[in-house]
Amino acid sequence: MAEPKKQCIHCSVESCRHLQQEKGLCSLESIQVSPTPMAYSGDPADESMCSSYECR
Repeated sequence: MAEPKKQCIHCSVESCRHLQQEKGLCSLESIQVSPTPMAYSGDPADESMCSSYECR
């Protein structure tokens, strides 16, 4: 079985508890990306969100 690749998750959401602010990186090993209720609007900001977000 192939070994999984290590991902680097860049983030700038200062209110998330997983943000390593000094590095601009997410401390989680992986994240879940989900569609927003406004998905399919055509506006990139409405299409998806990080479902792994947790408020500080």
